[in-house]
Amino acid sequence: MSSPVPTLKQPDQGPVDQSPSSPLKFVSLFSGIAGLDTGLTAAGAQAVELCEYWDPARRVLQARLPDLPLARDVREFMPTVNHDLIAAGFPCVDLSHAGKQAGIFGEQSGLVTEVFRIAAATGPEWLVLENVPNLLRLGRGAGIKFIIEQVEALGYHWAYRVLDSRAFGVAQRRNRVIFLASRTPGAAASALLAEDAGLEGEFQDAGAASASGFYWTEGRRGVGLVRGALPTLKGGSTVGAPSAPAVWRPNAPVGQRIVLPSIEDAEELQGFDRGWSEAADVPGEPSARWKLIGNAVTVGLGRWVGERLLATAQGTTGDTPAGTTRDERRPWPDAAFGGPSVTVHSVAASRWPVAIAARPLDEVLNHESLRPLSHRATKGFLSRIEESGIKLDDDLLGDLETHMSYMRSSVEKADSWASTESVRRRMQATKQRNTTPEMRLRRALSDRGLRYRLQVRPEPDLRWRSDIVFIGPKVVVDVRGCFWHVCPIHQTHPKANADRWAEKLRGNQERDLRMEADLTDRGWMVVTVWEHEDAIEAASRVAAVVGMRRADHRLDKKARVSG
Repeated sequence: MSSPVPTLKQPDQGPVDQSPSSPLKFVSLFSGIAGLDTGLTAAGAQAVELCEYWDPARRVLQARLPDLPLARDVREFMPTVNHDLIAAGFPCVDLSHAGKQAGIFGEQSGLVTEVFRIAAATGPEWLVLENVPNLLRLGRGAGIKFIIEQVEALGYHWAYRVLDSRAFGVAQRRNRVIFLASRTPGAAASALLAEDAGLEGEFQDAGAASASGFYWTEGRRGVGLVRGALPTLKGGSTVGAPSAPAVWRPNAPVGQRIVLPSIEDAEELQGFDRGWSEAADVPGEPSARWKLIGNAVTVGLGRWVGERLLATAQGTTGDTPAGTTRDERRPWPDAAFGGPSVTVHSVAASRWPVAIAARPLDEVLNHESLRPLSHRATKGFLSRIEESGIKLDDDLLGDLETHMSYMRSSVEKADSWASTESVRRRMQATKQRNTTPEMRLRRALSDRGLRYRLQVRPEPDLRWRSDIVFIGPKVVVDVRGCFWHVCPIHQTHPKANADRWAEKLRGNQERDLRMEADLTDRGWMVVTVWEHEDAIEAASRVAAVVGMRRADHRLDKKARVSG
């Protein structure tokens, strides 16, 4: 997935190279860090041009594929080399459960229309699209319906299928939709649907795995526990903070049973070489590696698709399942095929076309780089489990409680950061909520007749709990201490234990950035009030923001009604 692109300009449509085509030359759009491209190449296809907008991804492509032309803006791009295939893992930001869910016509996911523009101009034999399964669900399948309409209008026959990355030899449960389109009737269906290992459900039986993954950041609606594998690796926050699942290792020593994988572990679990994304990071910028890895297509999945396309050219793909006419009253199925003037058929294909053995998860992990889940994170996860009433595996629950006790003991035994007893007392007296600056601001807001909520989660599925929240206008007020949050005016840098303090304060800053980014992505406005600010002046600023947001909301509502 790429970052937002600038205003559309007219593309420079240079001449297309008409040199003879070798087997399956392909153009890659929304290239990311070349997961799909690397897989296709491993199968025997040949990449001829790339297109990617986001700079961290471009740095990886330039380091790993330095000889390939790399365009930037897909809206200005037109291939100049003859090709048989367009491959595009187009942005899922507007389609994903974790995103804005604006749908296929959202600002970023809507860029898929550029694939159809280019295909109309260059006429390749094949199109390969990749996205999240919510493409089939959101808006009653508006996304998949739109794509089908577009490719059929171009004369393509098509097939799609939801695939699980575990089928292709990695210990990661990652379901993705692969959509194939071909100018040859029946070719896409034969390539994508003829093979089926017939496996469903979990990779291993309960209790059989030496390591299993779960989402420690969840706990209210589910935990995503996967036996023998990790749940889907996610992109992390917009400021590069990782959102790695936790790994449960029941046979490991206490303190190492609940751990977090490293970025290199994540790379291998996506099918890349370790260190593949190193070139993404530059000094002075937050790391983008977790986001890049979480957004990538699993290499093994891409290789299987490439092998199936090449097998189609050789006539060795096998017979396509007959399928049944799709019932339009029901949701879109996991697999289907159709084409111009062809009835849409649902196919009972599993998410496992093959079953390539994966290395056990615990062997993939580099044990020396594993970090134990912190006491605070473990405690928060268990608290959410208790509040939601989710039934958790008894053995996992026991290991989590043991881990929390162990980590609490480790924290208590750690040397104090305080250089003197008086500093230690001040640190212990620091309150997490209901601080004096916060109480003054709350009184000033109340004097203005403003009503708000205290210490609530603006978004139930996000872990951020905010000091002061205005639900209707979606405004959050974050009251920050000048020392702990590194005030730009009054920041200080302790000389005793300087390195540890620097790391701690930097962590607080990064947490503030993650909170702001996550809430902004959901349409919230975050107003920061520092403890040194005058409470009455700060309340006036907050009131102005709340009033503005309420007015905008009324105008939007009026426009929707009149429209």
